[in-house]
Amino acid sequence: MKLINGLILTAAFFANQSFANTIDLGVARDYNVFVFGNYESNNWNSISGAVAVGGNANISTSTISNSAKNSYGLVVGGNLTKSYGNVTGTTWVGGSVTKPQYDYYNSYSTAATSPIDFVSAKTQLNALSDNLAATASTGSVSYNYGTNGYLSGTGSSVEYFTLSGSDLSNINNWSFSNIASGSTLILNVSGSSVNLTGGWSAFSAYNVLFNFYDATSLTLNNINFSASILATDATIYGSSGNVTGTVVANNWNNSLTLGNSKFSSVAVTTPVPEPHNYALLMMGLIVILGFRARKIN
Repeated sequence: MKLINGLILTAAFFANQSFANTIDLGVARDYNVFVFGNYESNNWNSISGAVAVGGNANISTSTISNSAKNSYGLVVGGNLTKSYGNVTGTTWVGGSVTKPQYDYYNSYSTAATSPIDFVSAKTQLNALSDNLAATASTGSVSYNYGTNGYLSGTGSSVEYFTLSGSDLSNINNWSFSNIASGSTLILNVSGSSVNLTGGWSAFSAYNVLFNFYDATSLTLNNINFSASILATDATIYGSSGNVTGTVVANNWNNSLTLGNSKFSSVAVTTPVPEPHNYALLMMGLIVILGFRARKIN
């Protein structure tokens, strides 16, 4: 009987607990662009921060400024092809390097140990994306006139919103209500193929992460986007525009200009939904023990 009472108390404890969690991009937070697969730039583009590529990289037309002064301005796990452009800071390459004959202003390292464990990073960031997607919304979203989006929050320091990618293709202007100044906004966007355009600079007043948890293709055209992007399974396409934030993706195939504005890690307290798995487990044990006790008696 004491055991059963103890199990009941334990189940009640877990069912009513809240757990501290941190929304953190891990090693990716130090890079303007962080991709697990390949990097390809079709036209000239400028990237303010550092770049990390798990696969092959063609930076023939990219200038990477490494504004945060990372130890490595560019990390490439596979092969690097470079014709034009400059990388500030050392470039680490895991495979072969193809570069112009007169490449006087760039330094390269082919040290055996990679500065980034891309496999571990993808595991961590996939888990983060899944956890964020599973978090219930605190605010609401609505649309008007086909091009205007509205976010309404609760005044909390961290707000969650759920959006459908299919609703966003024509939205180019955003307004906010009851959202605290400088708060963290997590926008979970569904849809395997998402296309965004126009002006999204209104998000620059907040610490914002767009979580494209379903996307395998994300296209940003003629855009002014001021937020960080978490799209661990997506290839990011785009012909023109600016993105100011940290971008995490599976592949990069575009000529977007990037400004280096980091997503700031934030600690959140997440209530455990009821019934929690722990509570279900405990209740199951109680039922089993109850049947056993009746059998013995």
